[in-house]
Amino acid sequence: MAKVTISFIGPLRLLLGVRTITIEANSIDEVRAYVETRFGPVYREKFKTQSPHKVQSIWEHSQFLLNGRSIKTMENPVFKDGDRLDLLVIAAGG
Repeated sequence: MAKVTISFIGPLRLLLGVRTITIEANSIDEVRAYVETRFGPVYREKFKTQSPHKVQSIWEHSQFLLNGRSIKTMENPVFKDGDRLDLLVIAAGG
């Protein structure tokens, strides 16, 4: 198991009431399960007035950067002690 620091950036920090946490995980799936279990209920509660018919997911509405690189560009990322995973809200604008 690797110790991974998860940082909640911008609105997620305010919404969830947490800045950083450190967990032990081997895979991105373990991190996802932890984040959704621990913070998903708070996230859904805050957004239920905006979309009461759709289940809200932190994972589906965030960008994840592992040591500054999007996990979407990585093939099966492997964690090592000291890795940092940043969670940012996906936003559009112009």
